[in-house]
Amino acid sequence: MPPASATPSRLTWQDPRIPFALLLTGYAILGCTVWGFNRTPSQIAATVAFGCALEFALARIFGTPSRHIPLSAYISSLSIALLLNYSHGFTLAFFPVFCAIASKYVLTHRGAHVFNPSLFGVVVALVIGGQHYSAAPAYQWGNGIGLPAFMVTAALALFIFKVKRAPLVWSFLAFFLVQTIVRAFATRHHLPPATLLAGTFSAPAVYLFTFFMITDPKTSPSRPIAQVAWALGIVLIDLWLHFHRSLSTLFFALFILSAARFLYLHLSDLLTRSPSKISLPKWRSASLTATGFALWFFTASQWSRTTFQTDPGFHFSKVDPSHSGITSEYGGVLEQVDPRLRHVAKWLISIGDAAATADFDNDGLIDIFLTNPAKRPQDRCALYRNLGGMKFDRVPLPALADLASDPKNHGLPAGAVFADWDNDGDQDLFLSVGYGPCRALINTLTETGIPNFVDATQQLGIAGHSVSVAANFFDANRDGYLDLLVANAFSPLLKEYNPPRPFNIFALPEPEYKGDRRMFRIMHQGWHDAGNGGENAFYLGSKSGFIRQNESEWELEGTRWSLSAGTADFNGDGYTDLYIANDFGPDDCYLNQGGKKFVRMLGKTFGTIGRDTYKGMNVSIADLTNTGSRDIYVSNVHAPLQAEGSLLWHVESQSDTPPSFRDTATQRGALNESAFGWGAAIGDLNLDGWLDIVQANGMLDDAVDRRFDEPHDYWYSAGQIMLSGPEVHGYADSWADLRGYEIFGRQPQRAYLNRGSDRPGHFWDAGATTGLDQATNARGACLADFDNDGDLDLALTHQFKNLTLYQNENGNESTWLGLTLIGDGQKVTRDATGSRIIARYTRDGKPQQQTREIQTTNGFAAQSDRRLLFGFGPTPPTDLNLEIHWPGGGTQIIPHPALNRYHAIESKIHLAHAQ
Repeated sequence: MPPASATPSRLTWQDPRIPFALLLTGYAILGCTVWGFNRTPSQIAATVAFGCALEFALARIFGTPSRHIPLSAYISSLSIALLLNYSHGFTLAFFPVFCAIASKYVLTHRGAHVFNPSLFGVVVALVIGGQHYSAAPAYQWGNGIGLPAFMVTAALALFIFKVKRAPLVWSFLAFFLVQTIVRAFATRHHLPPATLLAGTFSAPAVYLFTFFMITDPKTSPSRPIAQVAWALGIVLIDLWLHFHRSLSTLFFALFILSAARFLYLHLSDLLTRSPSKISLPKWRSASLTATGFALWFFTASQWSRTTFQTDPGFHFSKVDPSHSGITSEYGGVLEQVDPRLRHVAKWLISIGDAAATADFDNDGLIDIFLTNPAKRPQDRCALYRNLGGMKFDRVPLPALADLASDPKNHGLPAGAVFADWDNDGDQDLFLSVGYGPCRALINTLTETGIPNFVDATQQLGIAGHSVSVAANFFDANRDGYLDLLVANAFSPLLKEYNPPRPFNIFALPEPEYKGDRRMFRIMHQGWHDAGNGGENAFYLGSKSGFIRQNESEWELEGTRWSLSAGTADFNGDGYTDLYIANDFGPDDCYLNQGGKKFVRMLGKTFGTIGRDTYKGMNVSIADLTNTGSRDIYVSNVHAPLQAEGSLLWHVESQSDTPPSFRDTATQRGALNESAFGWGAAIGDLNLDGWLDIVQANGMLDDAVDRRFDEPHDYWYSAGQIMLSGPEVHGYADSWADLRGYEIFGRQPQRAYLNRGSDRPGHFWDAGATTGLDQATNARGACLADFDNDGDLDLALTHQFKNLTLYQNENGNESTWLGLTLIGDGQKVTRDATGSRIIARYTRDGKPQQQTREIQTTNGFAAQSDRRLLFGFGPTPPTDLNLEIHWPGGGTQIIPHPALNRYHAIESKIHLAHAQ
């Protein structure tokens, strides 16, 4: 950013760098505490400390030592910390900072540096760093004109007139306005011009660039006419980059122009036989370059995804639909959406394909239910009975015929959960619904001897319009009945109407006066702190049904864009806690207070619990380190403009203090970088005794609405929308037309295998070597032992394609143990939800343990096999004992259970074998 000298220099109070350094420091403090910058205080502090130390070191090494404060290095390092996004580790910032500081010594002309150091560090990171960095999104600075106005005022008062760059600033703004108008006209049929214009000129990033980067007196022309030409050059190159749908165009435009100036200056010296005075000998320049590449190799290799280096021990083989019997086809639902929303219909129903598994007919085989909202009516609510051998048979569901056939009046099925909420010994079925009321179906197997589902939504007390993709059952108050949390994504109601009206994408209200746009105000009003999502509904279960609670009394109120909910006992007090993943805003973690209310965990700065990376999709909770502690895996987005990546909270509980939450995704190899993450599932894929992670990736492709010979990327258009404030992008009619475009629509799925005893809880990506090599877009990841052979098979759902079913072929002939826990239906729910099981055994003379917790569902858009599966590797364990902690108290010890089979354990009955 602004003035930087090649060496630390003596400071005076007239130095314009001082107020600018103070401004940057204020931005950093507010960003970490109020505005929600994707940076932690420790990241920023480490970045600045490294830059200042490097400045001192280079000044001394290359013969210009100084004892004064390296203010230029402070500004450059802090600028990079704010202008770049990188995931959760802090050493990734060292490489761009090194490039920024070193450029002042190497890329010089007649002793002066030519590139703005901050600019050089940012661009090199974006070009060489690839998947690890992105430019900080404009929305991190907040929305509205307040901050840009403050930036302009501060720049004019403290900096611009002192460095005599007013012609550069005003000419740039004039040229940029004309250029933006040209772009708005050229893209008017795809992106509303008002969105582009309003977003561009209300984005704080534009004013940061205009007033604090291009005005650097060391790297910009001093003569007024040259400043005008410089501004015109930046704007023209920026326009050229925009027509190539590039991102971060202003940075690249200034870099290209600076590089051209650098070459011109040296070529001019060469042609006039007047050698330029390079400040360093060639060997020093070479040594700096080599050091930079070494630093990049170190940081990239430390934090990047590691590929598997040995046989993973299993392989996923795809089961053809002609064998499995599971088929579905796209049903043209996009064309049924209200015509005023069809340009974004693919976004509005981009989620909802879900899979739920359970043994609904009690024959010992795990069956599967699919919600296919974008498929044909006959495929939308699909129940498949497991016939064995990875074959399934479709089961009619008359109770859901109206939901499957009439989305305009009943909504779309969007999530499914099996649970025995009436404690009668069979699995009932709950459906989350988008744009309609949720459904609750009772299984009549116990009463009639025939598995059949009857709609009992009204009599159970569940009602109300919803836009829900997720629900979960757990026993919040330990009364022996399952309670229900229904999570809403969009707000179910159009609240600007009086009274509020149900939100239905198939039938928006008609305008009631000229300019009436209330029906369009449905999109998230922020990209990192949106609070206009749906309210979550909490129901207490009872013998007769469910009773809707006052969420504020339970302290579960909120209007986030909730996509999944996970349950576990984080603090070991015997009561089940909640973690809710929210899109477009921080997640919610709630501690259960004795079954009477919840308390939300909220840290003080970014990077702590409740202040996270803003695009939470999936929640999977398990003990990934075999230490008895919990880990929370939250899938996320890691893409240009949003280099956030998945979260992996490691939870440490102590008896007398709240549990601590520490994000460890990057360090443990579970970042899911360069991917648009959705559902995930946790299970022991290779039966080595350590839990692994399957990650589903990919947003949207153009398979059902192809317009172009080659796929066109919508992410560029999304970037323009992100520039605007909620008063613009909160309205659906302000969005670019998504039809025919894709958003990271072809991405590989990942299998993160636990490194086990080598590095417990650290992961390798073995997706490509285990059969998950198909580039597609997936939603739910469901792990279940469909063939009862003791290993976990995989089902992946897709929004517009048929389910992909994989059979796990374990090549290690590992020993294993499967468990089904059954509660007494009085103190413990029949599903035994909340029970904790510890398998203790000895291997090589050392005590080992594996811990599992019964959860109704655990992941986005998928309910995996609720049976517990323990793997032990090829060698059977010795002295194996099972320690079962039932909810509400009571511990049961099962000594030396037989291996390589499933067992059923009842809370009041001794060990019995199950099918």
